[in-house]
Amino acid sequence: MEFHYQHENQEHRIQLEPNGDGNYTAFIGDKTYKVEVKRLQSGYMMLLINGKRLHAYTTTSRNTQTGLQKRHVALVDREVRLYELAKPQASNRRKTASAGSGNLTAQMPGQVTQVLVKEGDMVIQGQPLMLLEAMKMEIRLTAPQEGRVTRLFVKQGDTVERGQQLAEVAPE
Repeated sequence: MEFHYQHENQEHRIQLEPNGDGNYTAFIGDKTYKVEVKRLQSGYMMLLINGKRLHAYTTTSRNTQTGLQKRHVALVDREVRLYELAKPQASNRRKTASAGSGNLTAQMPGQVTQVLVKEGDMVIQGQPLMLLEAMKMEIRLTAPQEGRVTRLFVKQGDTVERGQQLAEVAPE
């Protein structure tokens, strides 16, 4: 399961993989966490994250003007940390991925498993351009905007680093 949340104007991506025993492995950036979840009552749970116990209270709210849903999470241990999380709007995710241009960059280290386009191809915004395998996940990388693929910087089998430019799409 993959989740995208926005917190303090930064997008965060969390990949949760069930382990089959009711627990999860969480991948956040380049870090891996073992997560055990015990739901105690509605909106309240105990988490064991890499053996460290945290209590969490969760609730959701919807902004009546924008209709956007936000999740509020309070982590309670020795201190209380309150997080207000919102799923980023599609336009915000594209800006983050493309850095305001037609550049497609790797969001994490991995290996290119398939290139679905070639230089000169016309693409539409959101069209899959290549597949990347990272931390045993398949990541579909999509066109940041409509246009023509002007450059491909990688080929199938290449290993890429976080932030590495993979392709360039110029508007037509």
